[in-house]
Amino acid sequence: MAQSPAMDCPLCATPTDAFAQNAQRAYRLCPLCRLISVPPEHLPGREEEELRYREHENSLDNPGYVAMFLDKVRHLQEHCPEAETALDYGCGYEPVLATLLEREGYHAEKYDSIFFPQLPEGARFDLVISTETFEHFHRPARELQTIRRLLRPAGFLAVMTRFYTEAGETPNAAAFLNWYYQRDPTHVCFYRLATFDWIARAHGFQHVFDNGKDFILLQRVGGAAA
Repeated sequence: MAQSPAMDCPLCATPTDAFAQNAQRAYRLCPLCRLISVPPEHLPGREEEELRYREHENSLDNPGYVAMFLDKVRHLQEHCPEAETALDYGCGYEPVLATLLEREGYHAEKYDSIFFPQLPEGARFDLVISTETFEHFHRPARELQTIRRLLRPAGFLAVMTRFYTEAGETPNAAAFLNWYYQRDPTHVCFYRLATFDWIARAHGFQHVFDNGKDFILLQRVGGAAA
């Protein structure tokens, strides 16, 4: 495979560096925000994404899936106990999390660009939670701008996505290509905690909590939407 052409980071618009590639696709690394992303020519189409998402066994009948979400809900209850309204952003074809949030006492609504594409008109929320969704964003900067507008002042953004971790500043291409998480063709953006620190600075959030592996909680600061 020929090396992918130059591209700007879809998160911060900084010119990216060639990072890694395999027989399926290439990956670019942003020197500023540290996002690893897939070039536009290797992004999956809408139909491919939908077919892949429908393969997931995401239902209330899956005990492991439910337990994973309830673990994240416990973090929310601990770190933002005042939140009452929530939006499940990227809920998939069966909005399990929105149902669980309702059971835990939240007023929850749902949004998914494929399965539930209508955002609640005029609504703003105490909490926007996005689980297993950020890695699918083709345009993460635009999604973050939308999310921030959906949050009330001092509202919370909770994100679940598997972080890539490295001992040093520069990730190892061979280790990345062996990482199971990058093998899903619909996973096109990969974040480390430093990436979320950049997101917090650039989009008007403060870092409240993270579990070091796949969950982070940010709180909106400032007045006007970014």
